Amino acid sequence: MSQRIEHLVKGLVVVFLAFMVIQTVSDCNVCQSNKVACINSTSFYLCFGDGTPHRDQLYHCLEGFDCTNLTAICVQKSSQRPPSCGDTSQCGQCSASNNYLFACQSRGIFQMCYGATRPAGQFGYCPSGMVCDATSSAICVTEVKGQTLTCDINDELVDTTTASPVTTESSSTTVVTTTETSTETSTDTTVVYTTTVIPLTPAQMCTQRNATGLFPITPADPYCQRYISCYFNKNILIRSAEYNCPSSSYFLNVTQSCVDVNPGYCLKG
Repeated sequence: MSQRIEHLVKGLVVVFLAFMVIQTVSDCNVCQSNKVACINSTSFYLCFGDGTPHRDQLYHCLEGFDCTNLTAICVQKSSQRPPSCGDTSQCGQCSASNNYLFACQSRGIFQMCYGATRPAGQFGYCPSGMVCDATSSAICVTEVKGQTLTCDINDELVDTTTASPVTTESSSTTVVTTTETSTETSTDTTVVYTTTVIPLTPAQMCTQRNATGLFPITPADPYCQRYISCYFNKNILIRSAEYNCPSSSYFLNVTQSCVDVNPGYCLKG
């Protein structure tokens, strides 16, 4: 009898944990029932009930908290309850790849490192149906349902504008990729379409903010080092400039200052 009760209790625990997982797992950058869209495991946009993430302001959970679809939005990390949007700790990290070859910037976008500690240069796209995998020398691997992603960020969050083809050498089967289709060939060359990010000027970023103060750059710096200073007088932009926090410090949007403690969502250089 006692064994039956024990088995029953264990079964109920498993069902409860499974229910918790189902309730919290969601897609990145999609408005949830709590009116927020988690873009990674700790950051989110507000939706205001219209089903569209409003990207004018990015919000961050406190260190040790995950972005979820629960009413509280940010809930203390738990191994039994994953965040709504997956792991982002290896996003933009050259160290995640063997020999520091490349870094995944999102689910399907990567940037080459060539042995450096930080990625640089043009962005590359994975073919349709494939995702960036820092644990594989192939860079892009076939997407499988339920797989753990190296950088679980929606591709739309990576700023892309113009495209140009780049050729890289490969020792395996080659894929020639366009923005819509992919074709296998028997050569040893991989052609992928990449995109070059055109950064905004401090004046353009300040115009977007339309307020006096210190703000993160656009698109956001994953290392939280760079920020802009804006000064308006009667809604007219008087001064704009970009600055860098001292090394080993991070720009905190809430206090509009550089702090020594990593708030939890900043990558370490």
